[in-house]
Amino acid sequence: SSHFGPSPTAQTRRPWKRVGLQRPVWFALSMAPSPVPRLRRRPLARTLLLITGVVAAACVLSLVRPEGATRSEAFLAAADAGGEAPTEEPGVGGPLDWLHYKVIIASHTGYPIALMLGFNCFGNVLLRKECQGKPYPNWLFGYLLGFVCYTYPSAVFSDLVFVRDSPRAMSNNNIIIIYTFWFIVIQTCEPVYRFLTQKHVFVMLTTWWLADATRASMCFLERAVTHQAVFARGVFQAFIWCSAGPIMRVAEASIRGAQITPLDKVQPNTFNAFKYPLIAMWMIMMSYMLYMMYFTDCNLFGKGGLTMVECGKKNDDIYAFFVYLACGLHIARSAWNIYGVGEGKVIFNHCMCGT
Repeated sequence: SSHFGPSPTAQTRRPWKRVGLQRPVWFALSMAPSPVPRLRRRPLARTLLLITGVVAAACVLSLVRPEGATRSEAFLAAADAGGEAPTEEPGVGGPLDWLHYKVIIASHTGYPIALMLGFNCFGNVLLRKECQGKPYPNWLFGYLLGFVCYTYPSAVFSDLVFVRDSPRAMSNNNIIIIYTFWFIVIQTCEPVYRFLTQKHVFVMLTTWWLADATRASMCFLERAVTHQAVFARGVFQAFIWCSAGPIMRVAEASIRGAQITPLDKVQPNTFNAFKYPLIAMWMIMMSYMLYMMYFTDCNLFGKGGLTMVECGKKNDDIYAFFVYLACGLHIARSAWNIYGVGEGKVIFNHCMCGT
C-alpha cells in the first residue's frame, strides 16, 4: 500500500487484513494440497465391499440351496455314470486340508462354490477385456455370448457333442446366480475391473480359474469315455475342450464387428506346454487318460473293466495331482513371464482356454 491507504485490490482480495482477522476457512482449504490419499483409498473400499458381496452371495446360496455350498452334481459326470458319491469325508483341519479335501477332491464328484466363484469371475473379466476394457455393447447379447463363448464354451460344446441332453452348465442354478452376479459387477463397476486386471491380482485369478478348468476337463473326459468306452472319444474330447473356447471367441469377435485375431496368433503352432496353457491342458487330459489305461488295474477299455468314472474315483490322488500340476505350471509360467524375460507382461489373451 501507499501513503494514500490500502489499494482497492488489497481491500478486495484480503479484507481480513484491515481488521486483524485470521484467514477464512475457505482460503485455507483452497491453499491445502489435493487430498490424494483419500482418493486412493476409494478403490480399496470398493474392493472390500466387493469381497463382502461375494461372501454374502455364497452365504445366500448356502441358505437357499443347502447342497450348493459343497456339491452341485448336475455339472459333473459322476452323478450320471458312477452312482452315488461317497458320503464319508475325512476330517478337515487347517486351510490346506480344507482346500485339498473340501475343494479339490470334492470337485471330482461335485462343483464347490469356491471354484465356481473364481471361474465365473475370470470369464466375465475376459469378456470385458476383449471389448477393449469397455462394457459389452448390448447387455442382452453380452449375457448369453459371455456365458457360451467366454465362460463355459468347452462345457457347453462338450455336452452338445458327447451327451444327448441339454448342456449341464445351463441346468445349474448356482452357476446362473454366480455368473449373473459377476456379469453385473464387472460390466458396471470400473474400479472392480481395474483391480482384477492388475498384474499380480490377475495371476491369482487365472490360477484360480485354471484349477477349475483342469478338474472340469478331467471330469468331462471321464464322462465322455464312460458313456461309450472308446479311446477315440477321449482324444476328441481333449481337442474339443481345448479348442472350443478360443474358436468361439474369434467367432464372437466377428459377430461384434471387432478386429479378428488370426489363428496362428490365437495359438501358435507349438508343443510348448510351459508357455501356453492350452497345450498344457491338452497334454494333461491325454496323460490322465493314458495313466488310467496303462498304470491302473481298471482295464479301462477291456471287457469287464471299470468305467473311467469308476476308475477315477479310485484314483483321486492322481486327479488332484494333475490339478496342482496345472496351477503350479501357471504360477511358474507367470513368474517367468513377469520377472524372467523382463517384459513385465501377464498372459492374458486367446491362449487361456476359458472353458
